[in-house]
Parts: sequence; structure tokens; C-alpha cells
Amino acid sequence: MREFSASALAGRVVVVTGHFGCGKTNVSAELAKRLSSYGQTYLIDYDNVNPYFRAADTARFLEPYGVKVVIPEFANTNVDIPAVSPLVNTALTDAQNGASVVIDVGGDMLGAISLGYLHEKLLRLDPVVIYVFNAYRPLTGEWQDALTVMKEIEAACGLTVTALVNNSNIGAETTSADIEATAGYAKSLSDAAGAGLLFTSYMNNDPPNVPGDILKLKDTTKKLF
Repeated sequence: MREFSASALAGRVVVVTGHFGCGKTNVSAELAKRLSSYGQTYLIDYDNVNPYFRAADTARFLEPYGVKVVIPEFANTNVDIPAVSPLVNTALTDAQNGASVVIDVGGDMLGAISLGYLHEKLLRLDPVVIYVFNAYRPLTGEWQDALTVMKEIEAACGLTVTALVNNSNIGAETTSADIEATAGYAKSLSDAAGAGLLFTSYMNNDPPNVPGDILKLKDTTKKLF
């Protein structure tokens, strides 16, 4: 195992997708933080299905790193109106000039459908499309289920997943052994999807012993209960 380096993603558009509750936000925030060391970086909250995305917490986490966080106009309010910030286009324009852009997409195929508005622009930028999975989440307990969700997301947004992130956890009680137990699941999904494993994430102070790269995440989302 080795620590993941974001250098290969610098200056790229990175689209982060996955099942509801798989941990896309924490993955997106950490990637944006790492990419900020290579130059101008944006994190775009593109969850137009659920405007209550807790992006303000992520913005506070990323502020010291100079990451520009773009959130829906009505995020963190009681106004339920899906809207795309004009700053999204600004970010994608800057991406043509070397800026790194991380797009945190709403969960499952419903969230991915909203990417249709950006489809042509994204294709021209040759994005890295990441599928985040959690082997311990309901509905993706088997790698075949995770593959089905991934295919639904691809069909909905018209983009092909190019990399996987194993964000398997059971919350605060997660041990390294819990993560290590999902290595077989991750390999089977990777083989079937035809996409390599970008890294395996963890949050505790005991890195898991798994094949490939690992990346320590910080929980940047506010607890509601």
C-alpha cells in the first residue's frame, strides 16, 4: 500500500459519482484539498436533486487551501428550487486553462441526470469520472449491486466511469480490518467494471493493509443528529 498522490488529476475535471450515502462529499473535499497544491482548484456541488447538501461545512474545511467552492444558489435554505450557479461555467472555462475542477454529483442516476446540462462541455474536457462505493451500504452490499448502480449512473449522465474509489466504512466504528475485508469486493467490481481502483479511503489512525493506494479522509459533513 502507498499514499495516494493527486498529481495525475491536477489540471483535470474530476466528476465524483456514487450511490446515495457512499461518502462522495468527503472524497470530493479531500481531492480538492490535495489538488489545491497544484494550482487553482474548484469544488462544485452539483447536487441539484437535494439542495440541502451541506456544502457550507465543506467550504469552511477548504477555505484555508484557497479552493473555490461553488454551491447551488438555494443550498442550506428551505427553498427547494434546483438551480445551477453561473460559476459552474466559469470553473469549466478555467479548466481549459489548467484549473482543477472537482464536481460532486448527486447520488445515483437521479443526480447524474442533472449532468445532462453540462454533458457536451464535459466531453470536450475529457473528465476523470470516479465511482465511489461503500460495500457496507444498503443496496450495494454485493459488488454486483454496486455495478448495477454504476451502470445506471453512466446511462443517466452519458459519461463512462474511469476510476473507482473504495470508501467502505461503517461510520465511526470502522476498523482497518473492516476496510481490509472489502478488498475482494473491490477487485471483483474493478474487474467487472473495467475501471481501476484509484484508492481505498480510511479515517482512523490505523491505515488498512490493502492493495494499491490509500487516502486518509476527514469527515467534512455536519452531523444532523
